[in-house]
Amino acid sequence: MARWLIKLIFLAALGFGFYHIAFRDAPDDFDLAASRNELLAANMPSRAGQPGIRVLIADALDYATLTLNGKVHMRAVTMGMATREGEFTQSVAVDVSPTGNGIKVGADHYVRTRIRPLGSQPLRLSWKNGSQDVNLSLPHEIELYAVHVYQGGERKPKVRILARLPLEEYLYGVVAGEVPTSWPLEALRAQAVASRTYAYFEIRSRHNEEYDVHAGTRSQVWRPSMAVEPPVRRAVDSTQGIVVTEKNALIKTFFHSECGGFTADARLVFTKTPILALSGVRCPRCANPANKPTAWSATYSRQEIAARLRKAGRFKQGGEIRNLQALDQNGNPMGRRLGRAVTIEITLAGGSGATLRIPANEFRMAMGADRKNLSSTYLTIDGGGEARITFSGLGWGHGVGLCQNGAAFAADKLGYGFLDILALYYPGSKPVRLWGSGQ
Repeated sequence: MARWLIKLIFLAALGFGFYHIAFRDAPDDFDLAASRNELLAANMPSRAGQPGIRVLIADALDYATLTLNGKVHMRAVTMGMATREGEFTQSVAVDVSPTGNGIKVGADHYVRTRIRPLGSQPLRLSWKNGSQDVNLSLPHEIELYAVHVYQGGERKPKVRILARLPLEEYLYGVVAGEVPTSWPLEALRAQAVASRTYAYFEIRSRHNEEYDVHAGTRSQVWRPSMAVEPPVRRAVDSTQGIVVTEKNALIKTFFHSECGGFTADARLVFTKTPILALSGVRCPRCANPANKPTAWSATYSRQEIAARLRKAGRFKQGGEIRNLQALDQNGNPMGRRLGRAVTIEITLAGGSGATLRIPANEFRMAMGADRKNLSSTYLTIDGGGEARITFSGLGWGHGVGLCQNGAAFAADKLGYGFLDILALYYPGSKPVRLWGSGQ
């Protein structure tokens, strides 16, 4: 028996050593070789180059202002369905507004138009978002056209603005937008791979749609800039073309700011399909109280909760809230126990005592998924039957996939390389390089 135990320990040690030799501290020019057959089996195209991506910058605008300052290329479809294309140099600010069946740019009317800067000066866009002024500089091609939305029972034309650019160039703005650029390089590399996989998954899933991703938190935060910080450029370029797969297929590599202790199983948040890589893991940073995961708390009246849920279309029933509690993945009440809530159960006042069950992450989004409201679903509820109800928890985000703060900790304190980090938060996954060679 002792002899067999010694053999098992030896084999385990050998396997651990091989893992670290093969994957830890990958050099800048590390190349993940993948055979042509392997790429084809993954149902992903073998490409000589990277794909482009369409980013939704703004939607349903009443108007916007476009400023040109230098040489640009323009390609437009006129109202007579003719194509007009050419280059010109001009410094001018023009209003962009929707028409009944097209868009007006300055004094000209088009069905849609694309404009791309050719010099060192970016395009500048500005518009109103409620009472807030938005100003954006874009060194990329933009596309302007009209969409129709229903407001007050009427169908009204609005302005939609897209950016079009190569995927790898898009990732410069995503890595800079999603995490601090001062974080360890290996954490930035892990973020680059996760963001690339997420974006490529959306590109392949939405090729028949008008756009691939949003520029904000509905997809991943994108902050375009003429100047790319060296750590960001290195993180993106050295992982060029690498995506995460499971069973020879792309996975949607969700990520979030801070899990609070354990990442969530995607089946309990986004999808019913079992995906090993998104099944949830113990986070080496957040699961240790000594690392002080971010704590948050928010208190509401029952009337305020009902009003926010109604506004989000999640509480269409009449009546008032009598009681509210969190349920775990087995449908059991969590009481005051801190943990990952899967469902929020609401009992209505009145003789029927009817109940309403809302997925916890949808409840979080309806209440306000920010630092002032419900930051995460890793929570506990106090006073569910009282006039005022307090939600307290740890972390920030939906909790699925890569924990960004956990990745920074793993790189800085545990010496993990980016492949270690990906293997930790996407267990059972396989990285594959689809284009490029790393620089």
